[in-house]
Amino acid sequence: MVTRRKRRSAAVPEQPSGSLAIQMPPEKAEPASMGNVLMMVVPMLGSTGVMVFMAIQNSGGNNNRSLLMGGGMLVAMLGMVGFNMYRQFSQYRTRVVTQRREYLSYLAETRDAVRKVAKKQRAYYNWVYPDPNALVTLAANGSRLWSREGGTYDLFAFRYGSGTQPLGLVFERPPIDPMTEMDVVCLSAMERFINVHDHTDNVGKFLFLGDFSHIELAGEGEAVYDEMRAIMMHLACFIDPSKLKIAVLCSADRLGEWEWVKWMPQARSSIVRDAVGPARMISTDPAELAEMIGTDIAMRGPFQYGDEIPAYPHLLLVCDGAEFPASSPFGSFSGIKGVTIMSRAREWTPMKSHTTLRLLIHPNPDHKGADVVDVITMDSMPEQAFADRLSAVQAEAIARRMTPFATQQNLEEADTPVGRSDESRQKDLMELVGIGDIRDFDPEKQWRRREGRERLAAPFGVTPEGAPVVLDIKESAQHGMGPHGLLIGATGSGKSEVLRTLVLALALTHSPEQLNLVLVDFKGGATFAGMSDLPHVSAMISNLESELSLVDRMQDALQGEMVRRQEVLREAGNYANVSDYEADRIAGKHEFPPLPALFIVLDEFTEMLMAKPEFGEVFIMIGRLGRSLSVHLLLASQKMDLGKARGLESHLSYRIALKTFTENDSREVLGIPDAAKLPPLPGSGFLKAGGDDLVRFRASYVAAPPPARTLASISEASTAGAPSAPIEILPFTVAPVITREDTLGDKGEEVDQNQEIVLAGDEVWADMSEMDIAVAKMKGKGYPAHQVWLPPLETPDTFATLMPDLRPDPELGFVSRAWRESGTLRVPLGTVDLPLEQRRETLVLDLSGAGGNFAIVGGPQTGKSTALRTIVQALSLTYTPQEVQFYVMDFGGGTFAGFANAPHVAGVATRDTEEVRTRMLAEIAAIMDDRERYFGQNGIDSMDTYRRGRLEGRYDDGYGDVFLVIDGWGALRSEFDSLDRQVATMMSRGLSLGVHLIVSASRWMDFRSEAQDLFGSRLELHTANPKESIVNREGASRIPKGRPGRGIDMAGHEMMIGLPRADAEQDPTTVSQGVAYTIKKIREHLVAGEGPKLRLLPEKITVEEILAQLPEQQILPSGGGDMILGVEESRLGPLVFNTRAESHLYLFGDSKTGKSTFLRSIMQEITRLYTPDQAKIIAIDMRRSIMSDVPKEYTLRYITNHDAAMKDLRDVANFLRARLPGSDVTAEQIRERSWWSGPEFWVLVDDYDLAVTMSGNPLAELVDLLPQASDIGLHVVLTRRMGGAARATFEKVLQMMGDLAVTGILLSGNPSEGAIINGVKPKRAIPGRAQVIHRDLGVVSAQMASTPQHRG
Repeated sequence: MVTRRKRRSAAVPEQPSGSLAIQMPPEKAEPASMGNVLMMVVPMLGSTGVMVFMAIQNSGGNNNRSLLMGGGMLVAMLGMVGFNMYRQFSQYRTRVVTQRREYLSYLAETRDAVRKVAKKQRAYYNWVYPDPNALVTLAANGSRLWSREGGTYDLFAFRYGSGTQPLGLVFERPPIDPMTEMDVVCLSAMERFINVHDHTDNVGKFLFLGDFSHIELAGEGEAVYDEMRAIMMHLACFIDPSKLKIAVLCSADRLGEWEWVKWMPQARSSIVRDAVGPARMISTDPAELAEMIGTDIAMRGPFQYGDEIPAYPHLLLVCDGAEFPASSPFGSFSGIKGVTIMSRAREWTPMKSHTTLRLLIHPNPDHKGADVVDVITMDSMPEQAFADRLSAVQAEAIARRMTPFATQQNLEEADTPVGRSDESRQKDLMELVGIGDIRDFDPEKQWRRREGRERLAAPFGVTPEGAPVVLDIKESAQHGMGPHGLLIGATGSGKSEVLRTLVLALALTHSPEQLNLVLVDFKGGATFAGMSDLPHVSAMISNLESELSLVDRMQDALQGEMVRRQEVLREAGNYANVSDYEADRIAGKHEFPPLPALFIVLDEFTEMLMAKPEFGEVFIMIGRLGRSLSVHLLLASQKMDLGKARGLESHLSYRIALKTFTENDSREVLGIPDAAKLPPLPGSGFLKAGGDDLVRFRASYVAAPPPARTLASISEASTAGAPSAPIEILPFTVAPVITREDTLGDKGEEVDQNQEIVLAGDEVWADMSEMDIAVAKMKGKGYPAHQVWLPPLETPDTFATLMPDLRPDPELGFVSRAWRESGTLRVPLGTVDLPLEQRRETLVLDLSGAGGNFAIVGGPQTGKSTALRTIVQALSLTYTPQEVQFYVMDFGGGTFAGFANAPHVAGVATRDTEEVRTRMLAEIAAIMDDRERYFGQNGIDSMDTYRRGRLEGRYDDGYGDVFLVIDGWGALRSEFDSLDRQVATMMSRGLSLGVHLIVSASRWMDFRSEAQDLFGSRLELHTANPKESIVNREGASRIPKGRPGRGIDMAGHEMMIGLPRADAEQDPTTVSQGVAYTIKKIREHLVAGEGPKLRLLPEKITVEEILAQLPEQQILPSGGGDMILGVEESRLGPLVFNTRAESHLYLFGDSKTGKSTFLRSIMQEITRLYTPDQAKIIAIDMRRSIMSDVPKEYTLRYITNHDAAMKDLRDVANFLRARLPGSDVTAEQIRERSWWSGPEFWVLVDDYDLAVTMSGNPLAELVDLLPQASDIGLHVVLTRRMGGAARATFEKVLQMMGDLAVTGILLSGNPSEGAIINGVKPKRAIPGRAQVIHRDLGVVSAQMASTPQHRG
């Protein structure tokens, strides 16, 4: 096939258009009127007459002087009148000449402009409708052959002659009022100007082939055939053979005259073939010609005038001396859609059809040597033009020159041939890069190292003329277009497809050792979908819009890659750029790894800059340093926002503009508005590299299946152009050419080379696009790309990966030896993301030193509870239950329920288990107190010393490192008064004693300022307000929402906390099963048993049970000693009341909470500590509830009414006053209480509120004796109901007890009663559970001893 010359650089002439408003001629100038002259002359003449008259009167006799003066004045006046009349007429003439000169000058300037327009119009007509004599040059050149594009109405315009055409610039005549008298010279000049210049002479006259079903040419001699040939060749030169067919039906005697038509590509049949190819549609037989034309055209239906949808191909059927029969569709009167029949009219007949055109050619008597053609239709007035002439020799010359450009493909209505401009032209990418069928692509064989101009350059599309368009991303110093560029395209312009084509073209032509890719799609992930498996891909980042924190992560990753490349260049020998580094590596001068070029393609970058303006600094950094580090950038978006991209534009050396929304968008990228005018063909655009030159292109489409295999393509690939049969020369005639093989039947039948075939193995690639096949072919091949972007932290790790050596140990149980040996209390919690360093590392929690207290903060459902469980599980998988113990307060909704029976967990408290909570704090406080004493007794200076000694077997106080875990510090602070202060105060000395605090909270403000200083280790999860972060505000703002476990560590790095499970399952929804499995594994491999468990106060205990736990009982010789009241909470030891150190007790409680039981226990203890002679009981029992429980041998009085109580207690008071020490009592007697003898008096009052009445308080007699009760042997024990207790404390006896700091006891009661004893409020509890308010111990929870009622 002949290669078409490239289109000339000269632009195609444009058809002038528009309008020109002609200025109105000036109005006729008005001459000076006689009235104006008389208005000046008459007064002057009057004045002259008066002066003459005066001169005559004064002359007297002979006064000649007066006469002379009067005559002189007369002459002067007449001269002045004459001069004024001349001046007025002269001004009129000047005004006329001036306005005519100005208007004629305007017409002269306009004439120059109009002539330029006429020149452009003549150039346009000569270009579009050239003279028939120029067609031979046009066909030989080939650049404009078949250059009409699209399927518009203008496609089938044809020239029939030359003549006058209206000027494209329409003159608008000025509106002249008929009553206005215009300057006749200017008006006639305007009329002559319009008449001369409103048309262009001697240019092509044209009609539209699609408007006519029949064209009849009438005339004498050869002029008719000259006109027919001119029309045929004009259409053939400009219309592609796939859109126009020409057929000739002639008589036998005229066949020789039409022999030249066989060379026309439009005259080749697509239905019938012979030995030399398609049959030539020239025949004397209508049936034979109809067969070559085909039934598709014949069956289109009747011709319809004004059909907006052309029928392709349009058939121009030339009839000369022969006609189709009336029964044939081609012989019908109405014609056929998309068919025009052109014939010679032998005689003049009336016109009967509106779609018939008649051209009458006759000599022109006024123009020697030129014929005139009259254009006649039924609907318009006849027009006349000079007829075109084209001889048969000229027509054959033109047709022969078109033949080399015609191939079998475009004869069968395929794509436009190479060389002719076709804006819809598109070429397969595999053909452009020269790899053949993608299904046969072998990257290991076809990848080769590319150097020089081939490096980092790849074709991705073609120009409208079919020339490949190459994108070369090398820098300009290396003869490239890069290193950085911009691609802009509106929605529907094919931007994503162009990006995919560019990426695939570079990947197909460069191995991963030479090129790596970073593919970024800010919106969604459709642009680069399916390309993640390319071995070139160092990073595949998508859907950044929905998670903006990934943008910051990508920024770190790109910065990290720039730093990494700089470090590699420095370590390899301080190389200035990657090019020198790679050249020396290939030469063997160093053994460092390859450093391929990195091509970063970022789609929707303006959207990214709007969301993250600071990312523009990264682009600028890459633009500045990318040249030396071989980092190339291609930014793509729907439009360019110069405000957002400020400073970046200077680094973008090449620009690609697809169809844009507006002309302004095009100007910002290209400097011209042409991109907005591109046709709606996806992938069409302009490439601007370097200077002002623009390259129009259309990119290849790689999302479609590969082209079907054909015999021709396989033969071409296998034989490399060798002929498959001997070359045979055959005649090329109008008649069918028959060879000897044609006469042998099927034996020599020709094989269709365009037949589609399927090779073995092609079924694997069925329903796959070229891109998918290419990616599958390249997957896993070549040098692996360095991973710039590690996947975001999405899936949490488990201890199966965090502790890979986790297995049963015969000495320690189910633990990780490696983490035990890594350091004291160092455990893994999860994974830390370090995008700047392009790596990840294990998140390690170190609780051995100042960081022994840990706090994690995060909003609801961010993974706080899971994080605490992970810490507990990590320590449990590293140490034995004897080495670490956990006390858990779970205010997070019961997440620690699965740990209740864990070997390492001493106990779990929740909101509704107040007893467990208070007991837990009491036990931890006791552990700290006991450990402090233990350290002092054993000379232990630090917790490290204790840990080492414990491993060696020298120290052991029963506990290892103790951890108080509080899940929900905010709930602790808000729901339990001052409990957070108690914990903070207690834990302020905990680390030195091996007691650690691990808490979670919703925000840092939940911690009091003094409590925040306790935590040396901190983590933050997602919070509602990142500005409240005390770790790293910027890092906190990047934590994604809705990703439990994602947060930042102390350094501000993003991290993901692992799951508290030791199996390989990473599903957060099945954590409870994983926790159960892990605890089961720990329990199965315990070596030394479980750790200590939290002991709770019993719900019921007797004095005998308490005494059984005591090693010895302390009873004084004179009676008394440690009276057992119950069990206290801190150490679960006996709650004692020393009768010598303390004298009185008072108790408040609701009904059925243990008031009377308390008194029974007191009486039982009296009988244990005293003999009947050492103690006497005075019982005041208004309700007789303890009547049967008062031992008779100890009873002095049993009082059940108020009067008896008043009398008896007055007697007791008088008796006891006698025991008051006198002045003669010595200090030794005071110590031994030996100045009196007799029993001690125990006044027991049940229901004290009933004993105190309006008539008096029986115990008032004893008020003055209460302070000296221990000296005189007086003990007052009273109980009262809880109702009104707060008011009752102001009563004299209770007020005195309060002043004496007597031990008070609160049983269960309503908290609404308020503070009763030393600000302590009652609370609901089980019977016998009490709050003991002691002056030394403070508030102690206790279970009071239970003494059953005597049933005697």
